[in-house]
Amino acid sequence: MHAETDEIVEPTFIDDVPFEPDLKQTIAAEHGLPFYVDINRPDEVPADEAERTIDLAERVLSAGGCRTGFGHHEELRRSMAEWAPDRDEDRPDDPGYWRRMVYTMSPRERNFGRLQGNPDKQLQKARTVLAWASDCIDEGVLREIEHAQLTDIEQAWRDAAEAEKERRAIEAFEQDPPAEFEGWTRFAADHDAVDVAYHAKNHGTPVIATVFRTSDGSMDAQEFTLETWLDAGGDPQAARPNRYCVTSTGDGHYARLRSHLQTFDVDSLAEASLEEC
Repeated sequence: MHAETDEIVEPTFIDDVPFEPDLKQTIAAEHGLPFYVDINRPDEVPADEAERTIDLAERVLSAGGCRTGFGHHEELRRSMAEWAPDRDEDRPDDPGYWRRMVYTMSPRERNFGRLQGNPDKQLQKARTVLAWASDCIDEGVLREIEHAQLTDIEQAWRDAAEAEKERRAIEAFEQDPPAEFEGWTRFAADHDAVDVAYHAKNHGTPVIATVFRTSDGSMDAQEFTLETWLDAGGDPQAARPNRYCVTSTGDGHYARLRSHLQTFDVDSLAEASLEEC
């Protein structure tokens, strides 16, 4: 693996990088995250310039023929084979270098844009692809491909920052559930299985949303109608759920409860109804 850096980006085809050098810190600040929060690098983001070079070369190989001018895999292979001998004139100290590199690429690598080998070998192949592309593919197309790559990198960091912000919010919610949240009101449920419970009127129906311990000892998050809840004596293990709490962000029962409370446009329950809880 090459040395990691999140800050240095040397453009290959475009003139300027479309974001600030301290991209990660800038995006973290935009999302309201403390300066000391270290956002983990997303898998989609290259670890360093070597990995970015490899990724860019693979994107060039994967670009459709209508963009690059090579409508068939054989045309691409022939172009590289014809280009390499002329390019070798630029390397008098290592004649035949470009030809060797071109012929080390298998048809699968060229056709599917997936360079193989150890990191150093992949980087050599990637530089060969980009050198060929700079001579044989329209510059405007190459700029578009690299700009798309850098845009994807920026978006990946933004998604990671949003995920980190959500993770911290879920953690804070679990450690100290607020008394009021998105129209729901927390109340002290009178049953040992209940970890936390909220009430509201959801689509006109009085309901309870709770995190509780199931009969097998695991934790769960579900919504119950107030009527069912009262009939079960406030025991979530005995009551029939009205809705299961789900989430597309975060993990765990508190993430599911928090997402559930954010999902619906609810009204507060009348005080008279709450006395029965």
